[in-house]
Amino acid sequence: MRRRVERLRELPTLPAIVQRVVDALDRPDGGHAEAAALIETDQVLTAQLLRVANSAFYGLSGKIASVGQALTVLGTTVARSLVYSTSVLDLRIELRGFWEHSVGTAVAAGTLARRLGLPHPEEVAGAGLLHDLGKVVLYRQAPAAFATVLEHAASEGVRFGEAERALFGVDHAEIAGWLLGRWRVPSRLLEPVVFHHTPERAPTAPVETAVVHVANTLVRAYGYGFGGDRRIPAIEPSAWDRLRLGARDLDHLVTAFETALWRACEAVAGA
Repeated sequence: MRRRVERLRELPTLPAIVQRVVDALDRPDGGHAEAAALIETDQVLTAQLLRVANSAFYGLSGKIASVGQALTVLGTTVARSLVYSTSVLDLRIELRGFWEHSVGTAVAAGTLARRLGLPHPEEVAGAGLLHDLGKVVLYRQAPAAFATVLEHAASEGVRFGEAERALFGVDHAEIAGWLLGRWRVPSRLLEPVVFHHTPERAPTAPVETAVVHVANTLVRAYGYGFGGDRRIPAIEPSAWDRLRLGARDLDHLVTAFETALWRACEAVAGA
């Protein structure tokens, strides 16, 4: 089973249509029309974008009827992250909690980034959406290993990542890094995913990584979704210091994104 996990290093490259969509979205002159035309050829991508754009979180329920409109509402970075995640995501019931947790972390990260005045909060939200991508990849590519990790985490009372490392020597953050690296994802999106448990290790995007780290922890503490175990990790002191946050800020942060988190419930319910 360990060899099976190690073979995840050889994960396939991004599906051709997804790569073309991402390339169009990343064009500096704006490629939304081209991206929309490509997305409309894929039923799953189209459904996911329209469902999220029409969710209560964006306040436009039932008003977004086209992929082009959805791209405008979501923004380039969130749309790109949805395209990435949809290409590997399995929404069957046993992964529902993981998807809820990812959406909650995206909402919390975006809210915190805006509160801190970061220049591109939508990018931080996109990283939050993808932060546990490695867990989904493990489930899809090595389901027996995934089940073993869940059992080990529950029986030993450890975190999902600790169980992964004990059993296989790697964790979901590293697995996501393998995949996103093969997909040539920019470092500003990759680092918050790879280092969301170890924010002090992020070399070029330390603030964004610290935001995703804090958001992940707060959403776990809030009980939204399921991250693979029921333990609530401590927030790394380096993340608090990097964001210049103190314990007193916690109540203000929770209040700021509490409503948004529960709006995200409706986004997930429609996904």
